[in-house]
Amino acid sequence: MARTAVASVALAAALGLACGGTSEPAPSVPRVDFVDGAIEPILHAGQSVVIEGFGFGDAPGTVSFPRAGGGQVGAAVADSTWSDQTIRTTVPDSAASGAITVLSAQGQRLPAAVRVLPVAAFDPTTLVWTPRPVPFPRAPVGVALAAATVPAGSGVTITVFAAGGAEPLGIDSAFLPDSGVYASAVQPGGLVSAWVRQRDLPIPRAFAAAAVANRYNSRFAGSALYLLGGIGPAGRAQSGVYGAAVDGGAVVRPFEALQPLPAPVAGAIAVVRRGRIYVFGGADSLGRPQRGVYVGRIAVDGEIDGWYTEPALAVARAYGGGVVLDDRAVVFGGLQDSAPPGGGLDSLPARLATADTAAVSLLSGFLTGGWAPAAPALPDGRSQFATLDLGDQLLLVGGRYPGDTAGTAETLAATIRGDTLATFAGVSGVTAISANGGPILVGPAGIAWRDADGTAHGLVLGGFNLRTRLRTAGVWGF
Repeated sequence: MARTAVASVALAAALGLACGGTSEPAPSVPRVDFVDGAIEPILHAGQSVVIEGFGFGDAPGTVSFPRAGGGQVGAAVADSTWSDQTIRTTVPDSAASGAITVLSAQGQRLPAAVRVLPVAAFDPTTLVWTPRPVPFPRAPVGVALAAATVPAGSGVTITVFAAGGAEPLGIDSAFLPDSGVYASAVQPGGLVSAWVRQRDLPIPRAFAAAAVANRYNSRFAGSALYLLGGIGPAGRAQSGVYGAAVDGGAVVRPFEALQPLPAPVAGAIAVVRRGRIYVFGGADSLGRPQRGVYVGRIAVDGEIDGWYTEPALAVARAYGGGVVLDDRAVVFGGLQDSAPPGGGLDSLPARLATADTAAVSLLSGFLTGGWAPAAPALPDGRSQFATLDLGDQLLLVGGRYPGDTAGTAETLAATIRGDTLATFAGVSGVTAISANGGPILVGPAGIAWRDADGTAHGLVLGGFNLRTRLRTAGVWGF
């Protein structure tokens, strides 16, 4: 399969991203380098992972995890997935945090630290959205959200970062992008604290994508916040990518330009998985939805080590949603026809209900084939929604869809099991934001995370209130 890359420019020294970083060991030293694409990953039971390193041997050995309650538990490894430098396995149900051990057929014991969080099953029928007492302080349309999860003793600390956004000019026809960046520490129970202003972006952006990388989700031993694409001050999509060092839940160095995306996009579907950033579709500088797919791996110095152009989407999409599962990617919904920045509030153009899927290598992170129609499709065409990946459930919140003026299907939910995404079904009624004194949301930003005990939480922020066609700075969560 043909694949092209945009080579990275070495800017890590200027960024200060390499602070606390590491270089990869010499190839001749037997070791475990990464698990699930990270130095010290946060995993959950039943998750498929690849262990990368050197000196595992060509003959299959064993992999064991710490067992909850003490001792070790073996992890299943198929002979065909064992090689000298990679091993594919599955996290056992009884696994706990600690050091996993790769035991080669020659008796070589190679440890690596992992964090294993329980997964408390999330029941969408119990979902109740509640308003958070602290609204977003500024430019709440088209904000980019990212959450940083950092182990702390037996628990975890969660910080939500919000970057950019815009104030509408003339309802939804034009926007004034903002350069503000904010951070909020998550409190027990999923509450967010006050939004604290951080170092600004070097240039205003709206409808961009954000990502956080650290040793727990990537090869980078430091920590950084990234912003990708979005709409600039002239109202056109941009290709710029920016990064800044993060420490202690705060942006501690100025943002600097990194290797740009191969093409300008706004409203792209962006997913972070296994130390890689996936960018699907999005609208170009003229508001036309695109089919482009790009993958960038976060390198050991915090740089993006090249944007690889992958097989194009079967259908152009912007302002839709997507998820990367164990061995495949799925995209769904969105706009196929040209629209104003942010997608607009009009019922036209028609929204997509279709979904497409492509195979993804668990090891390389690259697509291994083209895109094809996938089930499930959405119940109706929908765009401009927030996508919340809870691990075992995928939630779609808000957006434009048939019946949206009544809030009839504000939240959709689908179960995730490995590579299987079940049918989306509505979760509304008394649980809905719009049924609890809130707006009918179009274009909210969203993020999800889990506590140390496995409890799932989600948050949506900003967007438009379809009732009033005015922007809203409200924050809602569960």
